[in-house]
Formats: sequence, structure tokens, C-alpha cells
Amino acid sequence: MNVGSLSEFGNTLRPESVGKLILYDTTLRDGAQTNGLTMSLRDKLSISRKLSEFGMHYIEGGWPSSSPRDMQYFTDVKALGLRSRVAAFGMTSRSPEKDERISDLLKTGADAVTVFGKSWDLHVRDVLGVSNDENLSMVGATVDYLKSHGLEVIFDAEHFMDGYKENPAYAVDVLKAASGADVIVIADTNGGAMPWEVSAAMGEVRRAVKRTLGIHAHNDTGMAVMNTLAAVAGGATHVQGTMNGLGERCGNLDWCEFLPLASVKLGLDAGVDVRELKKVSRYVERMTGFSVPSNKPFVGESAFSHKGGVHIDAMIKNPRAYEHMSPDEVGNMTRFSLSEQVGRAGIVDAARRHGYALDKESPEAKALAGMVKEKQVVTDAEMFLMLAELVGGKREPFGSLAYETKVSSDGTAKSEIKMTVDGEVIHEISEGVGPVHAMDLAMRKALSKKFSVDALSLTNFRVRIVNQEKATAAAVEVFIEFRANGDSWSTSGVSDDIIKASEEALIKGYRYYLLKSGGQK
Repeated sequence: MNVGSLSEFGNTLRPESVGKLILYDTTLRDGAQTNGLTMSLRDKLSISRKLSEFGMHYIEGGWPSSSPRDMQYFTDVKALGLRSRVAAFGMTSRSPEKDERISDLLKTGADAVTVFGKSWDLHVRDVLGVSNDENLSMVGATVDYLKSHGLEVIFDAEHFMDGYKENPAYAVDVLKAASGADVIVIADTNGGAMPWEVSAAMGEVRRAVKRTLGIHAHNDTGMAVMNTLAAVAGGATHVQGTMNGLGERCGNLDWCEFLPLASVKLGLDAGVDVRELKKVSRYVERMTGFSVPSNKPFVGESAFSHKGGVHIDAMIKNPRAYEHMSPDEVGNMTRFSLSEQVGRAGIVDAARRHGYALDKESPEAKALAGMVKEKQVVTDAEMFLMLAELVGGKREPFGSLAYETKVSSDGTAKSEIKMTVDGEVIHEISEGVGPVHAMDLAMRKALSKKFSVDALSLTNFRVRIVNQEKATAAAVEVFIEFRANGDSWSTSGVSDDIIKASEEALIKGYRYYLLKSGGQK
């Protein structure tokens, strides 16, 4: 693409040219095909409620013929009273009126039905084992049969981009055969298309098919967002994607990347409040167990995080210095990473955020800068603890922890601890799944004698090798993430003993919570 063509591409993505986008979420179906991911019925219903609250226009609930769980979903989801339209997923059939899979689609009572059909003649020949003409007949018959039952029908042209590259006339003929559908979606199922290829294909499709057009992009080459934008520039208004980019292989179009670009950068009408995007992303992360990378654009914890002292000093003076947009537009926030590169300006700002007034020349700021440089990396919660001790003079809520942890061959562990809480020595024993879990349960049990810790939960546990050259004698750095009452924080511990490092991180996390909230019963 030359500069002129890029400028023309940008002009086609203006709000007045695009119109209103229709968002079709397939987290519960295509996203559920992520390797290693399993969703229970309750998980799917909970995620459906959250996606509907966010404003998704369609939620693809699953493939009813694939499992009793997915069929039950369509019964149970009706009780939720969702604002979103719920779609059931299926495939084309030789005899739709006799096919139990098509019958299952009708039984769901879904608001819409999405069926996929083959649009690459390689798949028609080598996978379906039918002639090209027979495939066209299957597509047309299935769409027409579903429409005859008064359903809204969305046709997904599977492998359209590969089919269009090898046999463009036939790929377009498949779309024409499905012209009875309300929406026709071209799919880059293998995720290998380039944006200019999508742009060229959309131009041909728009001329050949007079229906609402859509795009279903996979991310195998990292092009899902760009390919979707190319399709939208070419006339697609129906966009399919998943939260956090879940999906087969490298995943689908990620709402967390596409929506900020569409809504904030381009001003397109997507019908959702992207200020809630990070919350929804984190909710799906917790429900699926698939972590959002820290450096993920827009919603990652480090997306608006600054480490270098020069960067932090400039950010304090003007946030636009090192941020391309305001993080609150996507529900995120600016963070300063306190590391060995920190300057006193970063220390002063951290103190301000935690309610302490310091200046660059104060002895406390100089002392804290030295402490941070010595530790190399300090989390925001750890900075609060340092401020509370050095500047605030706050008394530690508990102390003098002694413990013994034993691990059985089956992985279960028993932790016995003694700790002082308000001058009283408390002794507790707990069993858990592994030593850290057992220690956390014992500590929680002891603290609950004096404090309320029910709202506190551990959400992540990570281990990093500090000096790999020492092999099994290497030190480890343990990071533990906590959450309570809408707040989240992380703490760390370093030791050549992973249990000791975990103990240090646990103690810091509980101390932060108790000093910050009071934790009184």
C-alpha cells in the first residue's frame, strides 16, 4: 500500500461512511474451542449475563447438537432476561428437514441461528466429499429451510478467504446460494489472509451480494484486527469476535483490541461502553482461567504502566507525554512501576497517591528511592507498606510468624503456624492443595480471630527464577495477586526457598489489606 491508498483506507473508516456496527460475540462457542479451556453451564450463563450487560448485540451460545450442556444452555439462558439476542450454531445439511442437528437448532428457541457452510472447494472435495454443485444445494436448502420457520439466519462462509484466493468465482457462488440469509459473513478461518486480500474480496462480495455483510477473523498471523478493519472499510457492519481473543489455535478477533480502535480511535458506533471493557475482560479471565497478558494493549496491567524515571517524571508533568490515549477510556489506569530506574519524582507521586505529602528533597523520599533501587522492583502495595512504616508510623497488624509445612506424596500439604495478633499468640493448623495453599489457609484462620478477611482472595500465583545459572540452587521470586472489595494488588517475595518466598509475599499481601482497610470485625 502506498501513502495515498492508506489515506483512502482511513477515509473509508469514518463514522459517516461505516454506520452502526453490530457486535456478534462467539466467546461461548468459538472461544470455548481454546485448547485446554472447559466451560461449565454455569460459567456460560454467567459470562452471557456479563456480555449482555456490556452491550453485545448477539451472543452465540453454542452448538446444541454437540452436547446436552449446550442444549440446556438455551433453555436456562431464557430465564436471564438478556438484552442481547442469543444465537445457536450449526452447519449446513443435505436434507435439513430430516437432519436431527437442524432439528436441534429449531428446538433451542434461539433468537437467531448461525449456520456455516463450506466456501473453499478444497473443503468441499476433501472434507465433505461432495461435488461443488451439491455443496451449493446444501447451503441454499439449509438457509431456506431455517428461514421458512421464521428465524433470523446468519450464514458463516467458512474458509471464504482461502476459497476466494484459489477459486474466487465458486467462493462467491456459495454466498449467492446463501442469499436468503439475513446476514452473510465471510470468514478467514485459517487466519492467514492479508488486509489487502480482505479488502479486495469485500469489494467483490459487496457487488455480488446485497445483504448485510459480516467478518469472522482468526488471528494466526496477528492480523485479525487489521483484517476486520479492512472488511469494515469494505462494507461489513456485522463483526464477530471473542473476549480476550479466545479461540482455536491463535484465537479470534479480540474485542479488547478491536473495540478501543473502533470506538475511541475511529469514533465508530459500536453500541457498547468501552469504559467497561477492562472489567469485562477481567471477568472472562477469572471465569475461564486464561490470563490476560500484562502487556496486552488497552486492558493489560502494563498497558499504561511506566518504569523509567524520565518517563515517570514527564508523565507527572503531562500524562500525554507517554500515553497515546487516556486509560480511563477503556477502564484502565496509569501505573508507575517502582524499580531500580525510579527517580525521586516517582517516589513523591507514589506517596501522594497513598495520601502522604513528600517532596523530592525530603529525607524520606531519598531513603525510599534508595530502598527501591536496592530491591530493584517494588509493587505499589509494597511501596504503601514502606510509606506506612517510614512516613506514617503505622503499627504492623500482626508479626512474628513461625511455621512448619509438610507436603505429602499425593500433593496435599499441612501447614502449622504461630503468629502474634494484637499481642496474642495464635496457633493454627490447616491442610491444603500444596504448601502455599495450606499456609494461606492457616494464616487466614489465625487472622480471622481478630480481623475480617472473608472478602480477601488470592487470584494469581507466579514464580520467576532469579539466577538461573545456579540451577536447582537458584533463588526464586514469587508474585501473588490479591483482590478484595473491587481493589487488586500484588506483592512479591525472594528466597532460594520457594516456601519462604511465598510466605514473604503472603505476609505483605495480608498486611497491605489490613492496613489499607482496617479489616476490623
